[in-house]
Amino acid sequence: MGTNAMTTLTNTKSAVPIPRATDHLTLSMFCAVTAGAIVGLPTYAYFYDYSWLAWTMFGLLYIITGLGITVGYHRLLAHRSFTCPDWVKGAFLIAGGWALQNSGLKWAADHIRHHARCDQEEDPYNAQLGFWYSHCGWLFWKDPHKDNKYATKLKQDPVVVWQNRYYIPIVLSGLALPFVVGFVYGGWIEGLGCFLLAGVGRTFFVLNSTFCINSICHLWGAQPHGDSDSSRDSWWVSLITFGEGYHNYHHMYQSDYRNGPKWYNFDPSKWLIYGLSRVGLASSLRRFS
Repeated sequence: MGTNAMTTLTNTKSAVPIPRATDHLTLSMFCAVTAGAIVGLPTYAYFYDYSWLAWTMFGLLYIITGLGITVGYHRLLAHRSFTCPDWVKGAFLIAGGWALQNSGLKWAADHIRHHARCDQEEDPYNAQLGFWYSHCGWLFWKDPHKDNKYATKLKQDPVVVWQNRYYIPIVLSGLALPFVVGFVYGGWIEGLGCFLLAGVGRTFFVLNSTFCINSICHLWGAQPHGDSDSSRDSWWVSLITFGEGYHNYHHMYQSDYRNGPKWYNFDPSKWLIYGLSRVGLASSLRRFS
């Protein structure tokens, strides 16, 4: 579709025509990552199989980049649920950049707008437009409702501005790291295997686990904390998103550094934030009873 394309997104109650121009760059990148994961991963496994190093790096980078999103992009930047030294913030933003989900500035600005305009037309990933749209379809269209006011405070943070400026090199370093480690360990074939599994495959799975919060956690699940919007709790989504699945609680108490407020809720993100506070690397933790 051309840059002047129009698409009609169907609301659950009525058809809502929204002019959208295709975001060709994002669409191409997503297709490349998806093709690499669906075609490249099994093809390599058929001919060579993956080593313990590739699987180890996959696990480590899944955790590092996932927490970069949940702790760094989400709870630190978007909701300011705690504070930390600039070098700690920078580390989280590098980890978040490796997840290939845009810079922290753009990600957090979209997320702030999501909370401000949840379930309305201006909501970037409006779940009222269906599973596919809220899961990943929203990425493929240029946003006609982007508003710079949601990025005002973010642009005042020099660490956020730095990460936004160097986002592309950060992304490339995250993809290059598995290949370099694999190459040093076992040559070109090992480097390729580590790149496919811990680079492309890990990116694909982290992307889709994060997307589940926008889609599943706004369509299915319980609403024990309030029903003023479509947010829902899904404990099993928390298992793959480091605690982000307690989404109904999060929407009711956005600034709480915890998404799972009970001690037994699976929320590694809150445990990490609390752990950092105990060693003096995080402070001003915000919480609601």
